[in-house]
Amino acid sequence: MAIQVNPTVSPRIITVPEADGNLITIQSLVNQIRAWEANQANLSYPRLLSATGKENLGGDTSVGITALLENAKLKFADRTSPTDCDVYGGNLVAIDEYGNPTNPISHADNVTVTLSQSSSATLISTGVSGLTSAESTKLMAALTKIDFVGLQ
Repeated sequence: MAIQVNPTVSPRIITVPEADGNLITIQSLVNQIRAWEANQANLSYPRLLSATGKENLGGDTSVGITALLENAKLKFADRTSPTDCDVYGGNLVAIDEYGNPTNPISHADNVTVTLSQSSSATLISTGVSGLTSAESTKLMAALTKIDFVGLQ
């Protein structure tokens, strides 16, 4: 059974039916969303997702897949008893209608979702140098006192 999409709410809700079990891979999610988006009845709605990755790094090595939900969240169908569900096989991230990062998982009754993210060779940006102004001044003063004889 395919995903179900409610495209008229904000954020839009992409539901994994209970019949599909307790897990979904990022690739399966991308494939199902692309199929939903390509359906003639859904062409008037803004896209739900953009995806990147899978570039070949040589040999049998490829970059992992990252799916970005655009003003959308993933939900596993409500359950009648406590259930653990999993999303794996890449990265799932989301932005809200204003482009701000948000949780990609929507609440569901009696469902706990484990979102397994993948990363390698990551860059982390703090937006600042990581030093306070006083620390930066102290470091720069110390560097000016170092004798770089022989270095060009």
